[in-house]
This record gives sequence, structure tokens and C-alpha cells, in this order.
Amino acid sequence: MASTTAGKSGDAGDTGADGSVEIPRYRRVADDLRAMILDGRIGQDRPLPKQQQLQRRYRVGRGTVQSALQLLREEGLIEEGVPGRAARVAQQGSSLQPLAHHIARAFSAKHVSLDVWSLTVETLSKAIQNQAAEIRQGEQRPESIAVRVLLPDLETRHPYPRHVDDPDDPRPLQRLRHVIRTYAGALEHSLTTLAEAHLVEDVRVEIRGMPTIPGEKRYIINNAEILTGFYSIRRSHMYNNPDGATLDILELYSDGSLFPFTRSAPGASPLDDARFEQIRQWFDTRWEQVARPLPLSG
Repeated sequence: MASTTAGKSGDAGDTGADGSVEIPRYRRVADDLRAMILDGRIGQDRPLPKQQQLQRRYRVGRGTVQSALQLLREEGLIEEGVPGRAARVAQQGSSLQPLAHHIARAFSAKHVSLDVWSLTVETLSKAIQNQAAEIRQGEQRPESIAVRVLLPDLETRHPYPRHVDDPDDPRPLQRLRHVIRTYAGALEHSLTTLAEAHLVEDVRVEIRGMPTIPGEKRYIINNAEILTGFYSIRRSHMYNNPDGATLDILELYSDGSLFPFTRSAPGASPLDDARFEQIRQWFDTRWEQVARPLPLSG
């Protein structure tokens, strides 16, 4: 299951004079670095200071720095690490913000709503786990959270991913189904535990399956913003099979780019509102008439 980076060695927060738990040190480091990335002080494809420099700058241990960098990776702000090289700011392209940025902004509202159509919810699950951690820290407290997720169902023989040399090989689809279950389950758990802990009064999470795969991903956020990202097809390798085999596969791939469309944008025309409503209806009709509850166990 996906997990947050909180709780790792060296990540504990300080305790205030009143006994309250303050923001963990790794999150303070991540917050400062995030601000420098988003306001351009550290440009795209530029390296961050080396870990030893960050340890000295923030007066923290190696584990704290590593946890902060991992959080920024999960948000899509820095690239995956390369041994012997400092972390680098990820290319966002046309100043597009990563999903974690939009989710963080969504969770600042009193009433949070997310409608999602995606191949998996790996990135979304990690972003929501980070917001759940902030709610537990008392940094924000929505009054309600409502999430509806549409994913490929677990029974249909979807065309991708598939083995290049043997389209009937079941292993690529079995891997996809495992990923779908893993991250959808993590997302559901992150939010339902907030309700169980009485941290958010009203939490509703529903996950349903569709007998098809998406050509694009869509996020309808707080009924005010729509994000659209597109999937390409790429040839890749599938590792870590139980039999030790490495498979040459065709799979859907997204580079993480999300194109925003805001209903309340200044100067929005009636045509813009009509477009928003069309997308809204697109989701609702599939949710109500086609999708079925997605079993996450098994």
C-alpha cells in the first residue's frame, strides 16, 4: 500500500509549550523548498542544494532531508533521484502545476469535492495522503469531503497493458488490477480514517469501475475547476513477475501534465460555462448509468 513519509526516523515534530504537536521538521524543509520552486527561485531542471548542504542549512539530520525530498517527488515537483547527483526540479512545461498543487488548494476549502476518471489513482492517492496528514496536524480542517472515483473495472479484458509478443498473456492486466486496488484502497483508507477519528464531520468516498480504459484523465475539483491530462501509448518493460520473467509490454502512459479549465475564470463566456456543464454531465451519466462498485479486496 502507498504510505506517507511521516513517521520516518528524524522526521518527528517538536512539541510546543502547551503540549501540542508542531509541524514535523521534514515538512518545514519541504514547505520552504516548495515555495522556492513555485516562485521560481529554483528554476525548472535546476538542481537543488545537495543533501549535506540542506542538512546544514536547516540544521536537521539526513533522514529529515530525505523525507522532505520524497514528499516533493510525490508532488511531482522534483525528479526521481539519481545516485551521486543532487535532486533536480522537474520540468512542468508551460508552467503547468502538478496534481498535488491543485489538491492542496482544493483541501483549503470548507467543502471539498473531487470527481475523478483515471487509469489508476497512484498520484492522487499520494496527494490526498499528504492532505490527510495536514488535517491530522491541525493545519486545515474541511467540514466535508466527497470523492467519487471512476476506474477501469477489474473484469473486462482491457486492450492495455498487453504483452507485445503474446496479447493473451494475462500478467500485464493482472499487474494493472493490482495497482488499481492498491492505490484506490490507500485513497479510501486515508479519507475514511479522518471520519473515524472525528477530524472531518462528513466524509464520503465511492469508487466504481467502468468496462473501458481512459484515453484521458479528468479531475473535477470543488465543482469549479477541471483538470485534463492525456494518455499516450509506450513500449516498456514489466519487471518483478513471480516467475522472474521480464515482459515487453505496451502500456498507457501520462507525463503528468494537467491542463486546467476554471469555471469562474475572469471573462468566462457562456460557452465556457456550457463546456464545463458538458464535462460535468459526461461524468454524472457514466457514474449513474454505466459504472458499478469496484471491489478493492481480492
